[in-house]
Amino acid sequence: MTKPISKYRDLSLAPVPGGTVVVAADSCASTGRKPGDTLSCDPYHCGRVSARVVLFELMCIGAQVLIVADGVCSEMKPTGAEIIRGFQDELTLAGLSPDCLTGSTEENFPTSMTGVGTAAVGYLSEPFVPPQCHPGDVVVCVGTPLVGLAFLDNTDAAIATYAHLKTLLDASDVRELVPVGSRGIAWETEIVAGLHHLHPRFDPACSLDLHQSGGPSTCVLAIMRPACFRRLSKQLPLQKVADLNAMY
Repeated sequence: MTKPISKYRDLSLAPVPGGTVVVAADSCASTGRKPGDTLSCDPYHCGRVSARVVLFELMCIGAQVLIVADGVCSEMKPTGAEIIRGFQDELTLAGLSPDCLTGSTEENFPTSMTGVGTAAVGYLSEPFVPPQCHPGDVVVCVGTPLVGLAFLDNTDAAIATYAHLKTLLDASDVRELVPVGSRGIAWETEIVAGLHHLHPRFDPACSLDLHQSGGPSTCVLAIMRPACFRRLSKQLPLQKVADLNAMY
């Protein structure tokens, strides 16, 4: 009997012989040079940020990235070619081959807005077991929440990187990694705490905007033991967001 597909956060997980297939998806629209676009920028950036979101989703769960698919809602030339170039460059930055990219462009109808739908397929070489977080763990953030022009205009901002993810994934006492989405750090913290039947007590000393959209995964939450936070703070730009307490 086929085992059912399950959901964990924004991911879909399908058990297969020998492991688990993991699928992440994202959309990006109105970001380019077309007349209907809200954010005017090179469509290349649309490709970069679209790839980044799904790559962070898969990597944060520890999945090996197999395939990335771009559904470009624009013509191949000139818009689609620039979006695809952005995807390829982001894959290279993540240490992956651009050959894992597939996709399509819109050649039947003219479009007045730039857009792309993205899906990424990853693989876990074992059945998925949800992470376990405990009272006394801390929620910390690597990176700064940025979106739109704030992201494009702050190329030197301390955003989360693939190197940061590798360091966090290699630490055995990091319980879970959560890319911050459009609803912000506070919302993601509440959700991950609830998944583990815990309650967050937010740190008043945290200087991050807890309600700002994380845009293209510019920051990532990590749940870890306090001793791990003290150790990794010497290597990474971490900020404590909250303590996790038992629900009463």
